[in-house]
Amino acid sequence: MRILLTGGTGTISRAVVSRILAEGHDLTVLNRGNREPLPDGVRHLTGDARSEAGLADALGDAEFDAVVQFLAYDAADVERDVRVFSGRAGQYVLISSCSTYLKPLPHHVVTEASPQGNPYSPYARGKIAAEEALRDAASDLAWTIVRPSHTYGERMIPTNFHFGNPWAAWQRVLDGRPVVMHGDGESLWTFTWNEDFAVGLVGLLGHPDALGRAVHITSDESITWNKAFRTVADVIGGSLETVPVPSATLGALRPDLEAALLGDKASTIVFDTSLVRSLVPAFDPQVTWARGVERAWAWLQAHPDARRPDPAYDAFCDDVIARVRAWG
Repeated sequence: MRILLTGGTGTISRAVVSRILAEGHDLTVLNRGNREPLPDGVRHLTGDARSEAGLADALGDAEFDAVVQFLAYDAADVERDVRVFSGRAGQYVLISSCSTYLKPLPHHVVTEASPQGNPYSPYARGKIAAEEALRDAASDLAWTIVRPSHTYGERMIPTNFHFGNPWAAWQRVLDGRPVVMHGDGESLWTFTWNEDFAVGLVGLLGHPDALGRAVHITSDESITWNKAFRTVADVIGGSLETVPVPSATLGALRPDLEAALLGDKASTIVFDTSLVRSLVPAFDPQVTWARGVERAWAWLQAHPDARRPDPAYDAFCDDVIARVRAWG
């Protein structure tokens, strides 16, 4: 297949690039060219994927069997893409997000048919609008919507919230300093390794039964945040002390945390992956959270420059913990 991918150097798209190449497809990546080099075998187009003129100029008269759009964030982005790709793409894949599902959740088990709506997250609302624009577009552009959830790779160990680099939370664990836990830490969450995600996504490309459908691609492992933090501490060899703070309190103290917590991670959520499994038999997530943390820790040990501090995160945690302890 002839595949176009926008971006190509992010956490998810790096793994997708590798998977597409491993399956022997003809891959073109469009980005601004200001990040890391792409692997051998990738045709690189330099341009602004969020500019209609820049997109059209970069593409020329090229046509593709599938286009994977990582850089559409609202209705206007999708409407632009419909104009540009209609008649030149066999399938347009919009990378949306599982954060679009309704919060609070009506039920903790989520399927693709679960209602959408997130009053806490402008990002999620933008993605919902993008999905609606794609469904409403009157064109000959066949489409698929893909929703990831907290997908990570070897270059980071995710945490519940941060302001810059998630490593700052784990540096506190290594230093024996307490970390803030939203709520009681017993809500369930799902982390998805990027290479597992890539198997599902690439399997949907060119798949006729994926057209006109939304598909979330996530791991099947749901664990509590307490277990997630304990696992990291065990792997990196730190001393874990968590200080529980209600998510609403954290959002009140720092409004930009409402989207990350009340609009996402504070909810217990279990994803039903039966749809992606039925469409892509090869999809079988193998990397557990424990294994993923081990892989990421190995990479971070070999790349110490990636273990960057986050002074704003540290200051916030220290302030919140001091307040909690003063309140008793």
